[in-house]
Order: sequence, then C-alpha cells, then structure tokens
Amino acid sequence: MKKIMLLAVVLLMTSALVFAGGGKEKNTKLAPVPATGEWMTYNDRGSDGGSSISNLETKEEEIDGKTVKVHHITGNVTTQFEYGFAGWGLDADNATMELYKNAEALSFYVLGDGKKYTIKYKTSTIEDYAYHEYTFETKVGEAMYIEVPMAFFSIGQPAWGAPVKFDQTLVTGVEWQTHESWRLTPRNNPFDVKMWDFMIHPGAAKKAAAKPAAPAEKPGVLGAFELVLKDNFQYGDGYQGDIRTVNLLNGHKLSAGDKFTVKFTYSASRDLEAPLEFGFVDQTPNAQYWRALSWEDGTDMPSLPASKAGEVVSAEFSFTIIKNATAASAGANTFVFTTKGAGRKGAANSGVQKAVTLSFKEFTLTKN
Repeated sequence: MKKIMLLAVVLLMTSALVFAGGGKEKNTKLAPVPATGEWMTYNDRGSDGGSSISNLETKEEEIDGKTVKVHHITGNVTTQFEYGFAGWGLDADNATMELYKNAEALSFYVLGDGKKYTIKYKTSTIEDYAYHEYTFETKVGEAMYIEVPMAFFSIGQPAWGAPVKFDQTLVTGVEWQTHESWRLTPRNNPFDVKMWDFMIHPGAAKKAAAKPAAPAEKPGVLGAFELVLKDNFQYGDGYQGDIRTVNLLNGHKLSAGDKFTVKFTYSASRDLEAPLEFGFVDQTPNAQYWRALSWEDGTDMPSLPASKAGEVVSAEFSFTIIKNATAASAGANTFVFTTKGAGRKGAANSGVQKAVTLSFKEFTLTKN
C-alpha cells in the first residue's frame, strides 16, 4: 500500500486573537469545490522544441484503498528548444473560472516520479509567459496532497519575466508544467505523474454595505472592456485575443445551425498591420486546439479593414454556426479576434509591433 504524504503548504503567522466575552471564532470556511472542464496538454513544439506529452489518460484507479478518478500524464522533455518544457492543464468551464477569482487556495493529489513540477496561475496581465507559479517536488511511489494558498502565487513569478502585480480575478487558466531543474540530457528526460481531486477552496463571501441590487447581466452584453491581442507567432502568424467571459453565452454549447448577430465598437492602441478577423473557435484538445465554428475551413475569417491607432470602428455582423463545439466549456466556445503582422511564424514573441489592445465601447452578441 502506498504511503500518503501530506505536504502542507501553509502561511505561518504569529498573531493574537482577542474575542469579546471570551467567545470562539466562527468557522466561515466553505467546502472545497471540484474544478471542472476539459483536460488538455501542450509542449514546446511551437518554439521548434522536441518535448512532448505521450499520454493523458483519465480513468478510475485505486490508490491507498480509495477509488479515485486519476489523470495519468507521461511524456519527455528535450533541450532541442533551450528551455524545453511540456505540460497539461484544465480548460475550465464558466463556473470554475468564476470560482478561481475568489479562491483562497487550490489543492490536488499527485503521485509522481521524484521530479519537480510547477502549477501556473495564468492571468491576462502577463504577456511574456512568465505566469505566477508555485513549484512542488514529488516523491517516487508516494501519493501527496498539495494545497497552495493564493498568496503563494503572488510571490512566485519567474525571475526572467517582467514583474507584474498578481491579480487572481484576471485569471485565464491553470496549468502544470515540467520544471527546468531536471533537463539533464539533451534528448531523454522522461516524466510520469498521476494527479486527481483538483479542488478550489472558495473564499468567504465579502460583506458589502446594503445597496439596491444591480440588474442581472444579460448574456452576450459585455459593455465596455479591453482585450489584449497577444503575440501568437509561436502557433500562428499574428496576434490573438480570446473572449471567454461567463456571460458571453451563459453556458450555451454552440451547435450547427445556431444563428447570431454580433455588434461592437472599438479602437486599437496602435495601427493594425492587417485586417481584424473574428469568429467562434473551439480551442480544446478534442478539436486539435483550433476548429472554426462560424466560418468554413480553408476560407477567410470575417474581417474588418485595418484601422489606425485611436480610430473608432463600429461593426455589425450576422452569422450561422456551422460545426458543433466539442463541449460547453469556455475553451470550446471562444470568440476570437486576430490580426496578422510582421514576425517569424513558429517563434514565440517574435512579432515586430508587439501586442495590441482593443478598447471596446460596446460588445453585444445576440442569439437570433
């Protein structure tokens, strides 16, 4: 029987609690909630690397006398790309993305191979892949419980990246990745890890002064916001921004035949080098990370002419979904904006003009 190793990741604080009348502190902690969505993998092939995930299998397994749903990940890291890496993550559904924003901690069980791994909390403010992270070390044949307070992510950004203040409400995803400490040979650095019970520990609901209830958000009505189109030359030939907000589709899974009208007004932070393209995409592993849902493969995406910096552009476009999304998760029903530019395809962060921000005055998606 394997030994359960409890790895308690806690903040140690020395403090005095004073209670009027000798009363006891009320336990306000909420029960952990399972994180849900579609599991996916990634590697360094977009940077001309040779690392890979050979298997991500999910099945029930008995560990220490308990039957659990295990995600078994195996692969190999090479230094064909100098900073070789491979990893896996959860393409979370809308409910999980909302839970991340107010979480006190994230936890999971892992059965590893004695190597180090990192859990990365991705946010939209990071543009150079230096996401806030926490590193943990596994033990061969021993199941371990890892609990990471959100405060640990705030102090765990890689030194090679531009420092950015941690804001968990701007989350775009959670991923795990191989650690740089065990790139020991150029071609052969295998890994084998099992993970289960990925949980979100919700924070206590914050009390606010009584005020009139705000009107409920209407699905598809996003109002004013900013969208950063980041360098995507690692995988494509330009810049890309993804809209995955909860109320875009309100949990609706796109199906062939669905009809929509989108209306928006925006301005760009710099001159665009090429037309601005847009549409619905399924970005999950089951869709090979890019399946056009609102235009035919092999044809051009709907687009608007390239605009100048600060120029206000308004558009209204009607379209029909032509393929079914593979799931109801945000990643399977993503509205994307892309624009091409000068850069080297296959090389991350090689865009000459760098990221561009679209400032939307309005954005409304209506299901007809």
